[in-house]
Amino acid sequence: MKMEEAIVEAENRVALGKKVGALRRSGITPIHVYGKGGESLSLQADTYNLIKTLGIVGHTSPLTVRVGNDEHFVMVQGIQRHPVTERLLHVDLLRISRTEKVHASVPLHFQGESLGARGGARLSEDLHEVEVEALPSEIPHDLIVDISVMDSPDSVIRAGDLSLPAGVTLVTDPDSFIARVIQRRGATAATSAEEATAPSGEEIAVSTNTVSDTTEPESSEGSSEEAEVSTEEAD
Repeated sequence: MKMEEAIVEAENRVALGKKVGALRRSGITPIHVYGKGGESLSLQADTYNLIKTLGIVGHTSPLTVRVGNDEHFVMVQGIQRHPVTERLLHVDLLRISRTEKVHASVPLHFQGESLGARGGARLSEDLHEVEVEALPSEIPHDLIVDISVMDSPDSVIRAGDLSLPAGVTLVTDPDSFIARVIQRRGATAATSAEEATAPSGEEIAVSTNTVSDTTEPESSEGSSEEAEVSTEEAD
């Protein structure tokens, strides 16, 4: 979905070099605006308000930086944080045009439950963002991936399966896997063989767990999932 355009109030920065540290300690963060249609600007903004705005726009939504009577239409290009405390240190903003398309990486949010990823299978989430091209105002803040449609053991969702808003073009290879249902090694063959030879559902359960213990001896998760398969087969 798209987000409403955010505004950051900023002012010209005069503190440079070692003086920037004192600026940060006073609750002000340095900003660098550069790119199309103007000169490079050294600015500063209130850290609290800047963090709040960055949390809304992320790296996908444009925002406006207002300096007095001047406004700059930008997108976040880089965020620098302290390596230990993760305190915000510096923000780079790229000046863009409202009428020219740009590329942006849009995060994916998975929702629902995959019925295919049960028993001897698991769900593999291969991509967590895709690259798109669109006008700045049309770039979605995120994209929803509905994994509830993955109801069989061989289900896949590719980038080309995503539903994109009007005006948004996929740049990522459309054949790239976003999510797949993957069978655990040997699970299908072992289960089929045991179903053919075991005289009762109870013995199937015991045999399946034995195979699981042999192939994944240290995985408690694998054991519990195999037990779930056994229960379903016994039913």
